[in-house]
Amino acid sequence: MSAAADGTRSAAVRGARASESLRRAAIAGVLVAVLVGAGVVDDTVGRSAPPTASARDALAALRVAPAGVESSAWFCAGGTGAQGGAPSTLVLTNTTSRAVSGTLTTVPATGATRSSSLVVAAHAQLNVGAAHLASSGYLAATVVLDGGGVSVAEVVSSPLGWSMAPCASSASRQWYFAHGATSQGGGMTLSLFNPGATGAVVDVSLVSPSGGFVSPPAYQGIDVPSGSLVTENLGDHASDDPDLATEVSTLSGMVVADELQSTGQAGDGGVTVVLGTPAPAPTWVFAQNTDVIGGTVTFHVLNPSSHAALVSVQIGLPQGSGAEPLLLRVPPQATASLVAEKQTRIPANVPYAAIFVSVGGVGVVVDRQVQAPAGEPPPAPEDGDVPGVAGAARAWLLPAVAPPGTGAWAFAAVSLGHRATTVRFLTAAGRPIAGLGPKVVHPGSLLVIGPNPGSPFGTAGVRVVADQPVAVELDALPVAAPGVVVVPALALG
Repeated sequence: MSAAADGTRSAAVRGARASESLRRAAIAGVLVAVLVGAGVVDDTVGRSAPPTASARDALAALRVAPAGVESSAWFCAGGTGAQGGAPSTLVLTNTTSRAVSGTLTTVPATGATRSSSLVVAAHAQLNVGAAHLASSGYLAATVVLDGGGVSVAEVVSSPLGWSMAPCASSASRQWYFAHGATSQGGGMTLSLFNPGATGAVVDVSLVSPSGGFVSPPAYQGIDVPSGSLVTENLGDHASDDPDLATEVSTLSGMVVADELQSTGQAGDGGVTVVLGTPAPAPTWVFAQNTDVIGGTVTFHVLNPSSHAALVSVQIGLPQGSGAEPLLLRVPPQATASLVAEKQTRIPANVPYAAIFVSVGGVGVVVDRQVQAPAGEPPPAPEDGDVPGVAGAARAWLLPAVAPPGTGAWAFAAVSLGHRATTVRFLTAAGRPIAGLGPKVVHPGSLLVIGPNPGSPFGTAGVRVVADQPVAVELDALPVAAPGVVVVPALALG
């Protein structure tokens, strides 16, 4: 591990003292909202009432079906077969007390589909490697199970590193990606998977500070037949762009959209697989961030609406007085970025929480890009993108990581409730974890367990259950800096 990373390990222990800081930041954010309502802030947010967005809609594709349902399904895309450059592994986590059987159908971008049966043992995790999915090329997969209570995530790896993302529990008519890049010696591929019984027609638009909002003719009216996967190389129409957002909408039917991005070279780059967000939301949370010296943490905000958005960025620090919220104005159908190292109120090598609140409820999408200092050998990536948590929930499932992942860097939680919140940690089966009792988190506060939180974080499924809404983050290893790879948090129920 690098010296900078070692510094963050000792600093992360102080993260539990962030309560007062985040509380004050949250109050300041409310004051901003009041000022806007009173007309004190300028009219960049628009004089007409903007549409509001729901965190529930943004989390819709990330929910684990209850154990009692008759069947459930998950849809994965973005990775490749064993010889395709970014081999995919599916990670199935069973939270129930019974074995759950199902069917796995692999859909290559070219070639015939194939199906096989699978069984996920009670209270267990099953990893399905690329060798069982396809031999080469981009692929998608449908997992249909004979009950609920099972989550599915995806791990991809390459010579540049590795990445982990959730699969989708439902298709959607819209998908949003707040950030990607077609520069820095890498590539960016959009996967459009149609798991439905009818065909879909898709429009794709691109948004960047340099190019604005564009709808390339080649990306309009894309035909995605039933049960097929279509991939698009976004660099063909937006070459050498370091800040590229993507919007996917269907004219008919529904799809699942993922992006696979590669950046740089081994030892100074990374590979990232990202499931799009099915809807904008008014609140996005990154429970743990660390601005490592020599690296960069950048938050990218996409406003896909026709109304300007004013976004309050609440910073929770582990010690000292609360930082005043930062304000970002994001024009309609545009993006804005916040570079952490350029903000004097964000100290280096200290963990902090970041809560993005769109004043007035205009829906936005927020992504975090972490660029770590170069030099860590693969499979530890130096560059990675992850979307934030849309709002909060009372129950989360964190799956274990699959190879080349080895475990967890640290766990963090932020309370968005209105009173003291009790957070409990259970096994995937819902049983208490020995030596890990309940934790109390105050409104807006930050809880950090780690560095090196120990088993079962990262090595087995963990349920996080709270009596008030929380947002969670589990940073994974091996990486060159915290936050490059995040274990996907899936909402339960």
